[in-house]
Amino acid sequence: MIRSHNTKEVHMGVITISRQMGSEGTYIGKKLAKELGLKYVDKQELGTIMREYGFSFFDEVYDSKPNFWERFDLERASTVDFLIQAMQAVAKVGDVVLLGRGGFGLFQDYADVLNVRIQAPFSLRVDRKMQEHGLKRLEGEALLHKFDQIRTSFIQSDLNFNAHDTDMYDIVFNTGVVKVDDAVACIASAYTELLKNKRFGIERKASSLTVDPLLLKHVETMLAAI
Repeated sequence: MIRSHNTKEVHMGVITISRQMGSEGTYIGKKLAKELGLKYVDKQELGTIMREYGFSFFDEVYDSKPNFWERFDLERASTVDFLIQAMQAVAKVGDVVLLGRGGFGLFQDYADVLNVRIQAPFSLRVDRKMQEHGLKRLEGEALLHKFDQIRTSFIQSDLNFNAHDTDMYDIVFNTGVVKVDDAVACIASAYTELLKNKRFGIERKASSLTVDPLLLKHVETMLAAI
C-alpha cells in the first residue's frame, strides 16, 4: 500500500499519463490519484470546462480525425487553444493526475511534472477490449485501429507532438510485461522523489504557468468538488 499524503507541502505537482487504448492507462491513472491523494482529471472534467465556456464541439474535435480543410478551421483551432488553456489551469492548481490530451507535451521540462507513457502490444490490447465489450476479434481490432488513428491525429495535427517519442516521457511502461499495480507503485515512488529532489537543472514549476484568473478560479472550484 502506498501511503497517501494530503498536505499541500507534500503535493503540488502533476502526473501526466499518455496511454494507448487497452493499455490499462486509465486504471493506473485512477489508482495513482487514489493512492497519492491527488485529483484525477480526464476528458470528462475537461469537457465540462470546455462546454461551460461555450466550446460545445469539444467532443467532435477530439474524437474525430480532421480532414485537410478542418485543420485550418478557426472553430477547431479556437477549441484546441482553449483546451490548452484549461489544461494549463489544471496543472497550475496542481495535485492532479492528468490523463491524455497531450499533457506530456504541454508540460515538458517542469520541475514538478512527471510525464508517463503506458502502452502494450496491439494483440493484448485487442484481447482486453474484446473481454471488456464482448467483441469479436475483428471488431476489437477495428475499434483499436480507429481510436489509435484518432488520438495520434489529434496529438500530431492539433498539438504538434509525437506521442511515440519516448524522449518525451520520464517513464514508459509496457503493461504486457509489467503488472499494472507494480507500475502504479513505481510511478508513485518516482513522483514522490521528483517533488522531494526536483528535476535536475530545471527551476520552473507548473504553478508558474500564466492562466486567466477567472478560468483558474473556476478550475480550482471544480477540482475542489471532485
